[in-house]
Amino acid sequence: MTFLVYIFSFLVLISTIVFIHELGHFSFARLFGVRVLDFSIGFGRSIKSWETKSKTVFNLRLLPFGGYVKMNGEETSKESQSSDSYSSKKYYQKLLITLGGPIFNFILAIAIFFVINLFGIYKILPLVGDVLPNTIAYKQGIEKGDLISKIDGSEISSFSDAQLALSRRLGDSGNIEIEISRNEKPFEFYLPINNWLSSKEPSNLLYELGIFPPLEPIIGSVNETSPAAEGGIKSGDKILEINNKSVTYWGDIRKEINKSRGNEIFVKILRENEFYSLILKPNLSENALSWQIGVSSSFELSDEVRVLERFSLGDSFKNSISQTISVIENSIMFIGKIIFGQVSAKNLGGPVMIGQYAGESVIYGGLYSFFYLIALISISLGIVNLFPLPVLDGGQALILTIEKIIGRDLPDRMLEVFYRLGTAILIFLFVFVFFNDIFRILS
Repeated sequence: MTFLVYIFSFLVLISTIVFIHELGHFSFARLFGVRVLDFSIGFGRSIKSWETKSKTVFNLRLLPFGGYVKMNGEETSKESQSSDSYSSKKYYQKLLITLGGPIFNFILAIAIFFVINLFGIYKILPLVGDVLPNTIAYKQGIEKGDLISKIDGSEISSFSDAQLALSRRLGDSGNIEIEISRNEKPFEFYLPINNWLSSKEPSNLLYELGIFPPLEPIIGSVNETSPAAEGGIKSGDKILEINNKSVTYWGDIRKEINKSRGNEIFVKILRENEFYSLILKPNLSENALSWQIGVSSSFELSDEVRVLERFSLGDSFKNSISQTISVIENSIMFIGKIIFGQVSAKNLGGPVMIGQYAGESVIYGGLYSFFYLIALISISLGIVNLFPLPVLDGGQALILTIEKIIGRDLPDRMLEVFYRLGTAILIFLFVFVFFNDIFRILS
């Protein structure tokens, strides 16, 4: 069932983004009087088609990994074209038609962010729920209960803000400056980094520093051969007390277990509205640095850090634009770091990763997370299509601009070489991200 959710979510996400992208090309083409011959979502054999009064054939094709808009006069000379042909249009009109896809991708992201801001979003306050021992944050003195207020000078009001600020430091060396509020007093910490996470694929940047949000003390999974399993702990149990000490967050569990130093502990749990008392005997971890009972968190956030935030009509619009610009800036910066070797290329993902994220966003985050993911991937598609490769929109725009500057069409032979080179690069990238996806699954 989960696999089907992943597949369905992927198809909905990709189809939506591709449709909006091609709609951008289509809309600008029709705006400037260019007749569109074919509007296709997907590639390969057509599985459903219909023709409009304007003689445009809309096609839903078999392979849902892209799409295209075919216009009258794209591949013939200007002299032989009628007024409804692409080649007969002015430079700025061709440029807008060419860039219409990425433009609409960015507009889609703005629209999604606008609706989310208007109807309300649950902001996760940047309250430190736990700091893992022997991590960067732990060694520098960040503690449970600290409220993060700034990272490298940027204002932080949520864990999302923190993730975005930290993403700018991937591959860097030096110090990450974190300002926190502790008992209403400000403190500054400087976390030393050296080529930070340049050789790995990070899952959560705050976690990489050792900082976790306030998680409910609810059991996610139990190791079958662990002290927890032997003592009767089950998935979904909520731990209330350990040795008569109240447990508020997940970090309290680790703290109290380590205090036991391997002696038996008395655990009070809540299971399906009933209370149980259990006795467990912790084991020493494999690295001999801590005591454990063999459980993992359900990663449910404490209600006290989930704050519903709504914005006015005007603020929602302004925020949606600033969010989109911020994601674009960070994406370009991230791509640049990959190109120059500051960040591992393992972070690149393809259809499998998108499908996984899409499915998880539906299962764990609901429609809000799913639409947020659509916005992010729509921005990514818009940026990728601006790359100066002839088979992409950015490459087409570059060719148009060069031809405008030199005052004539580029030779067909030169264009053929450009297209072959662009196609080869795209095939290489597709194969690369495909194998990245496979290794990600197998690892």
